[in-house]
Amino acid sequence: MAKNVLIATLGESPIVVTSMVHALKRKNNLTINQLHVIHPRGERLIDIGYDLIKEHLQEKCIITQSVLPFSDVNSLETSIEFLRVLSDSIQTHDEARDHVYLSLAGGRKNMSALMAVTCQFYECVRGLYHILDKYEDDPDNQNFHSIEALFDFEEDIRGEKLSPPVDSLILVEIPYKQLPSGVTLRQYFSEVQFDPDDPSFIEIDDELEGFYREILQQEKTDLLEVYLSKVAYEQFKAIGGGSTQKQLMNCFRSMQYSQLLESRGKSLRNAKTDCTPFKMGRTAERPFYYRTNGDVVVCEIALKNTTYEAVTNGKKEIWSKKHDKFLHVNELNNTENSILIVPLGKTPMVVTQTFALLSTREEANIEKVIVIHPKIAEIRNGVRLLQTAFKQKGFDRTITPIQIDDIQDVASKNDCDVYLEKLTNIIKDVQTGNPNISIHLSLSGGRKGMAALTLFAAQQANIDTVYHTLITDADLEEKIEKETTLAELRRLKRIQQAQRLFLDDYDQSKFELIRVPVVPIS
Repeated sequence: MAKNVLIATLGESPIVVTSMVHALKRKNNLTINQLHVIHPRGERLIDIGYDLIKEHLQEKCIITQSVLPFSDVNSLETSIEFLRVLSDSIQTHDEARDHVYLSLAGGRKNMSALMAVTCQFYECVRGLYHILDKYEDDPDNQNFHSIEALFDFEEDIRGEKLSPPVDSLILVEIPYKQLPSGVTLRQYFSEVQFDPDDPSFIEIDDELEGFYREILQQEKTDLLEVYLSKVAYEQFKAIGGGSTQKQLMNCFRSMQYSQLLESRGKSLRNAKTDCTPFKMGRTAERPFYYRTNGDVVVCEIALKNTTYEAVTNGKKEIWSKKHDKFLHVNELNNTENSILIVPLGKTPMVVTQTFALLSTREEANIEKVIVIHPKIAEIRNGVRLLQTAFKQKGFDRTITPIQIDDIQDVASKNDCDVYLEKLTNIIKDVQTGNPNISIHLSLSGGRKGMAALTLFAAQQANIDTVYHTLITDADLEEKIEKETTLAELRRLKRIQQAQRLFLDDYDQSKFELIRVPVVPIS
């Protein structure tokens, strides 16, 4: 018999998980038969939080857990592993023909944003939910207490806190569309071997394919480091931009996924070299690479109007002896003028942080920054502070705010529908008005629900990649949260504000910029 299964992420507040179970029952008449909690390992307080959930709900539903093999989801590798654990869990219930519901309310914001990535592949997923506290800004009445705060209450009161009045909560259903080809794509990505020359080969972006193969295949592999030789680098730069260079950039990034590298690598006939051409869909371009100490080195690039055997030209020598590592692919760029779009909440630094990391990590030439936000005075004040900071840094770019007047928050399904439609239309208008400029879209701003909706807007606007920024050091993250509130920033002089917002005051090596490839909806 099919079960109703809730899969929820857990962070510092177990109440968002227990509240979701109660709210689904009271507000949606949906009884959860099994709760599956996903959380990082090694965090004693989170372990205690899970125990509190289990004790509180043990008579209401079956409770299981998946413990992530790391303490935080704060890198590309850990993000992929989180998505793998999530997809494995959904797959299990899909095979059992259960009805699956997802809660993105718990854990880090990036976990919530990423949760929207996999749900579209599975027909068994029946809903994606967030839950809000009506009294989140009222310290005397707020409901979502941290694990530490729960132990300040007596034991009998603690149990009551885990079941706050449902009327004081807002259950938000996040609208999404399942991928029309979701099942086919899932099967395709989960195949270990395939033939890219087969007529049934699915034409999709190389980087996207590597990303989702890594998630949907059962065997976990470590990401590889990919370098270019000096020859390959000069060949790449000589292309001079355009679609071919962009395809190659995506190809180089996809080569960090070992399963894709192995399945796309094709041996040369009669060649006595240690290089292998990498198949890029049906295109004629082929990067030739060799492996050394686990790393991948792209030796040369065979371009159109050449034969792949001609690249070797009958050479008998070993390529690795003449093609050393020259440049890591993360330092490579195909610089294009671009516009950065950031859906903004109450943390203005997400704009400057994304701008700074894109500018340094991908050498993006960002001509304009557009911030999109609900009608909230505090956010408008943050936009004005951003405009001042950009001028203070001497950037000759404009911060263009676009306010969505119809809503003040994404606190209902209707709010989500309005926000998604408005955000999608704004992005499309920007694309229409700037046909030759690429769009960088940030997932990091606003509420957790807004992050998921931003991903769906990217799909509808045919944007192939969205960006998420993280701080990899927990202590630094806590420090920055305190130092970049509007109140704290206003205490500073303008030059100090700009230095803090643009990361000049912090160790940038502790920040991560994650590219999330977007699966097209058609």
